[in-house]
Amino acid sequence: MGEDRGQESVSLPRVPVLVVDGDAASLDYVTRTLVQADCDPQPFSDLDAGGGALARLGAEPPIAIALLDARALDPLSGAPEISELRRRSPLRHALQVLLCGDAVDLGRVLPRQRPDITDVLPKPIERYTLLLAIEEAKRRHAAAIRWPAMGVAEANRRASAPRREPPAELRVLQWLRDVDEQRQTSLGSVLEPDATWNMLAELLRARITKRRVSVTSLCLASRTPVTSALRRIDRLLAEGLITYALDPKDRRRKYVELTGEGANRIQSAVRALAPHMPGGSPPPAT
Repeated sequence: MGEDRGQESVSLPRVPVLVVDGDAASLDYVTRTLVQADCDPQPFSDLDAGGGALARLGAEPPIAIALLDARALDPLSGAPEISELRRRSPLRHALQVLLCGDAVDLGRVLPRQRPDITDVLPKPIERYTLLLAIEEAKRRHAAAIRWPAMGVAEANRRASAPRREPPAELRVLQWLRDVDEQRQTSLGSVLEPDATWNMLAELLRARITKRRVSVTSLCLASRTPVTSALRRIDRLLAEGLITYALDPKDRRRKYVELTGEGANRIQSAVRALAPHMPGGSPPPAT
């Protein structure tokens, strides 16, 4: 057969992934797996300012995903907060952060880092689990910037252009999150997080933005210990407000989503609060 010269192959850039792990064997395993997943891993042993990882985070091409071992974020070592890592990123709002580690290390780091974490991968990480997490992180990254596979200059140009207003429910949820953040900053030592609301709000965001929420991610969104969050999930299931959905590619992996009744009740609550938001007005019924 003759060669078809009417079509030229297009080589898309690989997704840059910052990998930080002090365990050499683990770092090598993750790096090789990411190469096979059509990513461009950037491996480092730590987040020390002199080690190069922080400089790479602020360089181009911009890092889309950061896969960090929990020990690299150990608060006792003076490691930077994930929020600081985002500030160093050219596309900080779209940076997806995956945290891995054993139960002890994760338990030490999660309480102070959970608002900025996309997903949690317990060690040892199975290859298929890692690939699924990376694919989901790619999707979220692309959705966050709305223009995947594009250079930073063009992304910044579009970012400076007028944007469409986000859905009214998302604006209300963001306002409520800002209020809660301020309360926690001022009164965190005596104020308990509203775990159930935090989870329901996260599920409504996911429903609006058409993304999936794993059980682990939902527990993180609760801002409470995992055991407490799981009890609340059981109660929400019993009330018919949420349900489980299995991943068709890996039926061991479960996602959580609002039921129709749950979505209606949470949206009603959000719409009732809209007039009280600064500059707010009631969202139109959907």
